[in-house]
Amino acid sequence: MKRCVIIGAVEIDFPVSHLIKETDYVICADKGWQNALSRGIKLDMIVGDFDSSPYPETADVSVTVLPVVKDDTDTFHIARYVVENGYTDVLMLGLIGGKRIEHTIANIQTLVYFADNRINATAMDRFSTLMVIKDGTVVLPDMPGKFFSLFSMGDRAEGVTIKGAKYPLADYTVTNSFPIGVSNEFIGETVEISVKNGSLLLIVTEKD
Repeated sequence: MKRCVIIGAVEIDFPVSHLIKETDYVICADKGWQNALSRGIKLDMIVGDFDSSPYPETADVSVTVLPVVKDDTDTFHIARYVVENGYTDVLMLGLIGGKRIEHTIANIQTLVYFADNRINATAMDRFSTLMVIKDGTVVLPDMPGKFFSLFSMGDRAEGVTIKGAKYPLADYTVTNSFPIGVSNEFIGETVEISVKNGSLLLIVTEKD
């Protein structure tokens, strides 16, 4: 496994030191470098146009400066780097929530990009964990005190089956215009979610 951690500018207000391994390659998107340093996270690379933060004066860290006017977000530029350099797993911190909902949506789309490239990617904040399931199956352990929700990331996700949950589905077509997958519950030791054709956004959230 070759894993990359991407850190953005949204405040990280929960413990993360146990989530980051010594072997992880840590890349910060723009202001994310300040976020990482404030949490005592060792970083390896900083990428951004630095329109929202000063240029990082950090020793022994590679810095890539991007133009302010561009098609990719800073985070998506990093995502391309991750794919091109053969990473198999990604953890995204400081990239969902906060004041800029458009960036949260853009980073959810980045999760889809990772799934399209067969990279296991997870985005986390204090309350939620997000991932995308594409043409496959995920098995979740029982998570007391949590909900899970599913959303189609295209027009439709076909052959969706949910086992071991309060609200099961069998070979169902989930569309992006009807939120049938909201706030499901764990009732057994595991929940199995599968989709035959399409991509599902999986969100695990705290109940309270």
